Amino acid sequence: MKLEAYSLTAANLKLNTKQAFIQHILDKQDDYTKVYRKLANVLLNRFVDVAFMTAQQWAVSVDTSEVSVIRFVRFLGFNGYPEFAENLRQIIRNEMTMVNYAELSINKRSNKQAEDDNLLLDIIKTEEQNFNELIAKFSPQTMAEVIVLLNNAERLVIIGLRSSAALATYSSYMFMRALGKETITINDSGEHMYDCLLPLENKKAVVIAFGYPRYPAKTLDLVRHLKAFNFPVISITGDELSPLVGLSDHVIYAPSHSVSFTDSMGAATVIINTIVLEYMNKFHEKSLDRIKQFETLASEKNYYWKG
Repeated sequence: MKLEAYSLTAANLKLNTKQAFIQHILDKQDDYTKVYRKLANVLLNRFVDVAFMTAQQWAVSVDTSEVSVIRFVRFLGFNGYPEFAENLRQIIRNEMTMVNYAELSINKRSNKQAEDDNLLLDIIKTEEQNFNELIAKFSPQTMAEVIVLLNNAERLVIIGLRSSAALATYSSYMFMRALGKETITINDSGEHMYDCLLPLENKKAVVIAFGYPRYPAKTLDLVRHLKAFNFPVISITGDELSPLVGLSDHVIYAPSHSVSFTDSMGAATVIINTIVLEYMNKFHEKSLDRIKQFETLASEKNYYWKG
């Protein structure tokens, strides 16, 4: 029986749905040891619980060692327990409803001791995790290519629906001021959203799409529609399992882990700000002229309160 760890990553395995993940577990069961069968049984019957367990907690549930758990997840094809757990959590984020999230959050908090229950600290720690992953996944080369692409574009199409609508609105506001490009912002899913795309046929447009679990189907429909015009697509999304990855020419990863059904947009906002400042650094004369024009207009129209 062959028990060596595979070199495949979660992305290679393409385990982006619960059904695919469970089928992967079942496909390998003929080669399981007795301990592996116990671990697999817990995983199949308590899928959501295992996703939020530590390796030690999972080991205790079947009276085995943490080392055995780590060997099991490597046998399944993961590089280690963190990658395995994150794959499970991503699947859950994609498929769980707000009710599921709320129930999970309430159950987790009810199991905590009162002295250990600090929601603000939990949220801050989760944001810290998002920023650490953002740094680890950040590609300067991708960012440089995105900046050049934006400079060559005549028009930007910015897509962000449902929870990502705020990101679309903020990025549109910042890009119009600093980049000086015609911008179409699509941040609601009404049928009229396709109407505003009609004049794009003869334009050099670039698409910027935001997408996070649960991924709005309309976001994917819009991106496919625009790709038919051969417009380059830049996606800002959480990780490699995002359905936007396969539709994009450039992907910037901005993780959005959260303690409950609320959304974390901190990392994505950092990426928006980075794009703006990188663009200004590279094309500073264009950007300064644009900002001066904006300030003149703001002064004429009394945009801001003066004490």
